[in-house]
Amino acid sequence: MAALVVWLRVSRRLPVLGVVPDFALVERSATPLTSADLSGHVWIADFVFTRCPDVCPLLSRRMATLQRTLAPAGDPVRLVSFSVDPAHDTPQALADYAHHFGAGDQWLFATGARDAILALLRDGFHVAFADDGPPESPITHSDRFVLVDRQLRIRGYYHGGDAADLERLVHDARVLSGGEAVIPFTALPALNATLNGASALLLAAGYLAIRRRRVHVHRACMASAFATSVVFLASYLTYHLQAGTTRFPGRGWVRPLYFSLLGTHTVLAACIPPLAGVTLVLALRGRFARHARLARWTLPAWFYVSVTGVVIYFVLYHLYARA
Repeated sequence: MAALVVWLRVSRRLPVLGVVPDFALVERSATPLTSADLSGHVWIADFVFTRCPDVCPLLSRRMATLQRTLAPAGDPVRLVSFSVDPAHDTPQALADYAHHFGAGDQWLFATGARDAILALLRDGFHVAFADDGPPESPITHSDRFVLVDRQLRIRGYYHGGDAADLERLVHDARVLSGGEAVIPFTALPALNATLNGASALLLAAGYLAIRRRRVHVHRACMASAFATSVVFLASYLTYHLQAGTTRFPGRGWVRPLYFSLLGTHTVLAACIPPLAGVTLVLALRGRFARHARLARWTLPAWFYVSVTGVVIYFVLYHLYARA
């Protein structure tokens, strides 16, 4: 429980500082490396070049330390070093450099066209750089490490020469990665929709049972629906405290329709925990007349929230999912 509290606090304080745009580069293995290859992974970026005499070796030693520190716990955190000297840093040069620092499979080295690197520094990572030399010279670059989450969102900048900042980076990367989670973080929206659907079915079954005077079946269905909704709430908060808000990309007539649905869903969802809790307590205390009167409001609102939760998931994560 203490670990969960710490996790929630850290997740809450990690802001979203930007989004890494689409890119297409080449890895040291001479294979393509794109933003899509890193989507779904927590990763740490830095900026180096192989003939750098001072700060780059320090940054790469720090990356090697991160590789050793994060690997034992099995954290699915990747490391990506972007070359700012594309004229010189061929895949072979990067492969030799990577070998020198003991880079494993989870530590990638990327190079590409100079314009692509510059665009990534300027418009993607928003780090300091200077491009005032000839085209064959390295780009003057930042010494920051950048933490990126599974949705390609920047969640933190860390000074490469500051040991305390590196400890903070390790901690934050572990929090974002979730360690050895039984359920992958990216599966939580689907789990939440499943829990909403299960809650709707249990509510419907409970309603039919009480209409047929099958009190024991009604009680079991409603208790199960309540427990399912509690699990949903925990899973929902876990996902959104870490991932933030998922924006709806739709345009045209569907946009006001979606937000009308989302608005009513959200307002009623905020009312359901106290309503359901009081309705359940009244039943447990045997105050069935008051329980029945309140249930006439609680049940349809709860059912609406459960069903619309599934609809919103389908629209947001399937019908209008990011390409």
